Amino acid sequence: MDLEEQAADVIERCNHAATDIISCVDVRYPQSLLRLVSPPPLLYVRGTLPSCASIAVVGTRAHTIQYGKPVTEYVVREWTRAGCAIVSGLAQGIDTIAHETCVRHGGCTVAVIASGTDRITPRTAQDLSSRIIDTGGCIVSEHACGVKAYAPAFPARNRIIAALSSVVVVIESKARGGALITAQMACDIGIPVYAVPGPITSSRSVGCNTLIRDGHAHALVHHLDVASHVTLVSSRSDVFDACRQPCDTASAKGIDEIAHQWSCTIAEARTRLGLLELDGTVTVLPGGLYVIPE
Repeated sequence: MDLEEQAADVIERCNHAATDIISCVDVRYPQSLLRLVSPPPLLYVRGTLPSCASIAVVGTRAHTIQYGKPVTEYVVREWTRAGCAIVSGLAQGIDTIAHETCVRHGGCTVAVIASGTDRITPRTAQDLSSRIIDTGGCIVSEHACGVKAYAPAFPARNRIIAALSSVVVVIESKARGGALITAQMACDIGIPVYAVPGPITSSRSVGCNTLIRDGHAHALVHHLDVASHVTLVSSRSDVFDACRQPCDTASAKGIDEIAHQWSCTIAEARTRLGLLELDGTVTVLPGGLYVIPE
């Protein structure tokens, strides 16, 4: 096909996939992408680009259930409630947890992918992408509809994740991986990077701990740590108000009962409770009992 035929084919595919084609001279084109050395000349968007502040949440595909998952759920939940959009890469692991949590709490999330918006794989990612769009988010790619994902496209898409965000947060990363590439690209264009510190004995925390040690990232130990770089519409007053409410000690539960209620392991329940305790949304009683607001 000649160029005109190719363009007509792409437009037809995009129309069929309900995907907008946004050029770099379009007023809808995210200006933050122009900070990149090689901004995508065309952006393919299925859904609605957010107008609010965005936080990128990235991490390993091989996350830990007892640490990486609850930490991701905690920070994404709080940032979603604070009016922020969540940007990630729709990959398995931390990316999927971030998107899922944002959608579950009615937030806006952006999934940047390495294929055409009509060639999303696997099936679980297709289902999630539909829910992302249904809740006001979008799927973004620099590749036209019909293009399959290929290896070099994955690190390349990470620059878009970084550029679309006000802050990049790494939650669990091995010594090498896509999350570290995203962090490096963020540093290159002046976007602040945060990393969640983890156990020095965990291979999944090597990347995060190294970023912090080498001064490439701030340590993230609370969701409000990013407040100096992104506006969070809610404040601690909500937490304090909740703490002032009378505590019904009759509803106190032990760790075993809580783990059963949450359908998780005791180790995961203990991590989640620790995060809730940081926020003041759980009351710890003598004897290892917890009171959790309904």
